[in-house]
Amino acid sequence: MSKGVWHSLAVIIVALVAGPELMMSMELMAMIELLGASTFVLMYFSGVKLLFTKLMVKYQKFERHSVLFVPSISALRQMPSLALHAIPERTVIIGFLGFIILGMSCLIINMSLGI
Repeated sequence: MSKGVWHSLAVIIVALVAGPELMMSMELMAMIELLGASTFVLMYFSGVKLLFTKLMVKYQKFERHSVLFVPSISALRQMPSLALHAIPERTVIIGFLGFIILGMSCLIINMSLGI
């Protein structure tokens, strides 16, 4: 019981000596907690954005000889049908050929196994 009294007395003395700085330090600690989490999330978000930016630059370099036309947002708002012209030619052809090769491979495997 005497420890509790001494601890309470110490807290009261610190509060009287520190005064308003005690409340300000509590507010600063809360702000640091909040800014720490938001900065952590912002750091990872900027890294992911940088990764996707690099991938998009490489993809546009791959599609530079095709008829890939990426309209701006303002042009898409005025004419939404422009989205049909943003079809990447090389990517669609590679995907189509890959789909045919995969489908035919599955068909040949099924026929050879007698399923």
